[in-house]
Amino acid sequence: MSVILITGCSTGIGQETAIQLSKAGHQVFATCRNPASADELNQRIGTEAPDAKVLALDLLDQASIDNCVASVVEQAGRLDVLVSNAAIGAGSAIEETPLEDIREVYETNVFGALAVLKAAIPIMRKQGGGRLVNVTSLAAVNIFGCHGTYSSSKAAMECICTALAQELAEHNISVSMIEPGCIMTPMWTKGTPPPEDSPYANSFARLGKWAEFGLSRAAMPSDCADAIQSAIESDSPQFRYPVGPDAEDFWRAFNELNDPEEWMRIARLDNAAYAEKMKELMGVDYYA
Repeated sequence: MSVILITGCSTGIGQETAIQLSKAGHQVFATCRNPASADELNQRIGTEAPDAKVLALDLLDQASIDNCVASVVEQAGRLDVLVSNAAIGAGSAIEETPLEDIREVYETNVFGALAVLKAAIPIMRKQGGGRLVNVTSLAAVNIFGCHGTYSSSKAAMECICTALAQELAEHNISVSMIEPGCIMTPMWTKGTPPPEDSPYANSFARLGKWAEFGLSRAAMPSDCADAIQSAIESDSPQFRYPVGPDAEDFWRAFNELNDPEEWMRIARLDNAAYAEKMKELMGVDYYA
């Protein structure tokens, strides 16, 4: 069984993954920024996964990252798997998003995630192997207007994962990306409505329709936990794990079209024509 460090476990995907992997017999270190206030996590660990441990890890604090990783190695003697899950969301038109908000998303979703990766990789390399499992997003590849900040932060991590997979192959460190579509997590409750006078109402409407339909048949955090467990336990882990009906619909349509320029042409259609074309491609009407 593996020694596993998971970021972003206070709620949602991270929490469910920590519980599931501990039940499967792995030695799990579930992290969040402030364990003392993570009531749900502590309660579930205590009742469902008493062998798991909860540690503090703040993605914006290098000392916190270093102390957490060192604590895992001190307690377990090694680090076999890093599950990079912690992230924050954002949804607004680029013009209307303050630069400080964009920086906050990138500091957490990109630089924070990178800092943990950079702390874990030397340990795995010296051990002679390990696994990096990164929760990115369908939003990294299925990009909507008014969602560019979050999408681009996740796309950056997908590029980083692609490079790491090549760099680390000779060191027996595998890299996998988990790409959730619409997942029923608390992140959906943290958004803010667009300004009533926004000039980007059409883009907001398209994004909203996709999310509304996606959430009507959303996958659950346990579905992501299943994909993460597969990436950890498989003898031949995949590089990409789409999770959820919308993720599967998108990749089927994208691969069938096989023309990024045509995909972008479709994205620039007016909303009615876009909805009709996407129904044709995906076989499901997301915009009814």
